[in-house]
Amino acid sequence: MPKGNIPIDKSLAKEVENGKVIQTLPYIPINRVRLPLFTTISPIQCCVCGSSLKFNEKYNRFIISSYGIIRCPTTYWICSKCRKHHVDTIVGVTGSANYSDEYIEKQKAVRYNGRCSLWNTRTVGEIFTEGLTGTTGRAPCPTTLWTYEQKQGRISAHELLDQEINFNGSLYIDGYWVRSGWRNYIESQLGKTLTDSEWKKLRYKSIYVVATEDKVVLDFEITNINPSYLELIPLLDRIKSRIPEEEILKIVSDEEKAIITAVSTVFPDAVHSFCVLHQMKNLTKRYLDEFGSIENIPSTDMELYELAQELILAETSIHSSISYQGIVNLASSTELSRVSRKVIAYAKEIYRKNLLLLEKGFTPETNNVMEQLFSLIDNFVDQARSFKATFSTINFFYNLFSSTNSRCFNTGDWKGFSPINRAKMKYG
Repeated sequence: MPKGNIPIDKSLAKEVENGKVIQTLPYIPINRVRLPLFTTISPIQCCVCGSSLKFNEKYNRFIISSYGIIRCPTTYWICSKCRKHHVDTIVGVTGSANYSDEYIEKQKAVRYNGRCSLWNTRTVGEIFTEGLTGTTGRAPCPTTLWTYEQKQGRISAHELLDQEINFNGSLYIDGYWVRSGWRNYIESQLGKTLTDSEWKKLRYKSIYVVATEDKVVLDFEITNINPSYLELIPLLDRIKSRIPEEEILKIVSDEEKAIITAVSTVFPDAVHSFCVLHQMKNLTKRYLDEFGSIENIPSTDMELYELAQELILAETSIHSSISYQGIVNLASSTELSRVSRKVIAYAKEIYRKNLLLLEKGFTPETNNVMEQLFSLIDNFVDQARSFKATFSTINFFYNLFSSTNSRCFNTGDWKGFSPINRAKMKYG
């Protein structure tokens, strides 16, 4: 909890006039002038032939906003010559929508920052309008918000793919499974009924993400599960077209063959590191589950724990073999606990796997960039449940990654800065 007095947000203050609550609306720049939000602007002439317009009909539009339900008196006009119909423009309301732009922006923030699914925005809409109109407001319907998301996805794609890159020469790439598709929809597209096993194979997609050490997402690719390395070539080619190859010093991934082969094909001169963070976490978790804390680990078991850490972090095959030999020598000790016996078997598996990578010139890496990014995806996808079509999944992730790149950190040394701002300050 923050200490001390918290400053009042004076922008939310309201005045009372003749027993009614009045709130000053913000000014919006329109055609080189600034007008209050929800101001009505009448057309001057016909947009087709340029002729004068005649009055046709008065009409009240009701706009849902975070300021409440706003009644806006508008006029319908008709061209005196070509008979084309025209309508008044309302500042801050796009087209004929019933939702103000600032209200939809709030819904977007809730969708991506608040991990809110399309089908669960009603409560949020009620909170935004509660107490402002005497009755509880409502959120945009899921179809409206989905349509907005698809349009915004194209904008976010340009923002994500055209952004200037500030980084230290290291790129991180990893894949994560997401659920895509509705069974009835896919079956209708294929023209047949799927068995449960066929459906499970089809419903999952893999999203491969490329990011910098500062958690700035650069690009992504959605593929089938267990893809060929060829499916990742377009992703890496796009990165290569944006960043001079000599500036990419290191690429970090897990041991997935598709990533390794794709990286060696597109970036043959870059150092390729494999992430061992999950190995370190699995090792530590085994001992914490048994002893509660590191301080409670017996001395002989602690010696094995430290040797296993050295094995995981070994940067050459020689150092890896030395650490593993030390573990083998300890295996004969009668003082080892039950969990350490299991760790010895785990160490054998790690040694065999890591040795193959070390002999190919790979180096270990413990940065948890991708784990943190995928933690965000996991938290959100759990709310989103499923995506009906691949194109809507793509737009969703364009919006999500553009949002996370610009969202400020809430804690830590970089509180108040976004990943993009941090990268610019560190490497710009």
